Order: sequence, then structure tokens, then C-alpha cells
Amino acid sequence: MDLADLSKLSSADALELVSRLHQANQQLQGSSVTLSRLSVALQESLSSTPSGAVGALQAIGQFLTVQHSYEELAALVHQQSIDVFGMDGGILFLLDENGMLTPVAPIDGRFPDPLALEHLAECARQALDAEAMISARGEMGAYPSCIALPLSRMGQDVGVAALYRATPEEPALSAEVWANLTIYAGALGAICAGMRQAEALRRDARLLESLLAERARQVQNSRDILRVAFDHLPEGVLLLDTDDMTLAVNRFFADRIAGVHPREIVGRSYAELRQRLHLRGLQRISQDNEGRVRVTLPDAGGRLHTYEVERIDTQTDDGAVLEFWREQ
Repeated sequence: MDLADLSKLSSADALELVSRLHQANQQLQGSSVTLSRLSVALQESLSSTPSGAVGALQAIGQFLTVQHSYEELAALVHQQSIDVFGMDGGILFLLDENGMLTPVAPIDGRFPDPLALEHLAECARQALDAEAMISARGEMGAYPSCIALPLSRMGQDVGVAALYRATPEEPALSAEVWANLTIYAGALGAICAGMRQAEALRRDARLLESLLAERARQVQNSRDILRVAFDHLPEGVLLLDTDDMTLAVNRFFADRIAGVHPREIVGRSYAELRQRLHLRGLQRISQDNEGRVRVTLPDAGGRLHTYEVERIDTQTDDGAVLEFWREQ
């Protein structure tokens, strides 16, 4: 949905957008629940492991409750690859809108050299295609060995975390560490998906905000146009509520009939208005079978004018009526 098309959106489109916001919020809450379960699972699996591994998941868990950038998450993955899993670093790759894996530069800008980064990107693509963690040898003086963890959430791929060592030997990890990496990958997948959903939620919120602002502008323009038309009608018009209080009056009635500014009429009772007109010489001449009344009223110069007065129901829920004063 493009902001340029906002003026073309119908009410149904606005409702659909609100529904999307609601769904995105539910998905984000689902990510929080998943992360909580993963945290419990990791803590149980690492019962004999230093508490730093449990802290790793707790640290990335903050990214679902506090707004952070992908660069900050990439820096955290890099540091946890070193502190928790004994690697020399880690790179976060995310899928872009075109389905391409793109490395996320950490906030400090640390990146392996281009050849090493290309090797890690290739390992990341292989892991994503295989939908499984893979490990790969490195080459001394060229590129590092690595472990690539595909990241997904509810069957939807979001990226890959590539953990690397400078040594060429393929990382030899125990079954327990592999299990921990699986849980860690699940947590990272939930985090990345949650951040993406939050981003979409904020984008849709901005879109809805713009839509509402555009709708407000259109309504205001419509009101302005209607007001101009209302004021330029060649007859007097009053809008009255069910209690006969004046809600609106056009210029013709205010200037030509009442002889006062519209603000002197709006908000006052119809009885008070008729009393004012009677003091100016209003006289009733006749009334027909359909309720139309003919009256005479002198203007400021003493010239007598004849008007036909007719009330029409607006057919609105508030029961308002329009009263027309047509000069004969």
C-alpha cells in the first residue's frame, strides 16, 4: 500500500489496515511467548554450563520488549559468539525484500575481510537452502571455518547467523553444544521475526496515521465546500435540532432576514429568534395544508418582503430539520 494512494482508499481499506495492525501485534506477542519457552529450554539444557549462556538468551530477549536496531543485534550476536560459544566472531545475515541474504554491519562496524565475508555468506546460503545448521572448513590465511545457523519463525525464513573461527579446521562441537546452538538459533529467529513485525507494525501505524490525516483533510475540504454552497444559497436556511435549537444558519438568513451576524443566532432557541423577528415586524399571512407558512418582514429600510417558510426533515438519526425561507 503506497502513501500516494491514500486519497483513493475506501473505508473498507482503512478497516483492512486496522486488521493488519491487529494481526501484526498478535504475531509480535506470539514471538514473545516463543522466546519465553526457548529461554526455559536453553536454561534447562545448559544446567551444567556457565551462566553466560543463559544470559545470552536473556540479553537478546530484550530486543522483543525494547526497541533496538538490527546493527545493535548484530553486535550482540558477534559478542555472544565469542563469549558464549568460544568462536572468534559472528555475522548476522538477514533476508531482504528480494529474498537476498544481506550481512548486517554491527554498530562498531566490525566486519571480516571481503574474502572471509564472501565465504561466510556462501555458508549462510547453503544453511538456508538446506534448512539445517552446517559447519564448513576454512583455509589458512584466506577465510575462517564457520557454523551457519538458519533463522526462522513459524516456518518463515528470516536470516542466518554465521559463527566463525580464524583456524581452518572445521569446528568440533559436542552434541550438547549443537543442541544449545539449535535453541539459540530458534531464539534469534524469534527475535528477528519480532523486530520485523514490530517494524511492519510501526510502518502500518504511520500509514494509518497518514490515512486518517488525509481523511480528516478531505472531510474538512468537503465541509468548506459545503459551507460556501450553504452560504451562497439564494434563500434563508436554518438547521435546527429536535429541541428547536439553532445548529447552523446561512448568510442569506443572517444578513437579509435576521439582520445580525450568524454567531448571534447559532446556539439560540428558535423561539428566541422568532421573538426577535416579531419585534422587527414579522407578520404571518397564511398557512397551507402541507405546513408551509407565508410571512412578511420589513427590511432595515422599511421595504416589506414576503417569504414562504417550510420545514424539511433531514432523515438523519439526530432528528435535525432544515427550515427554508424563500422570498416570494
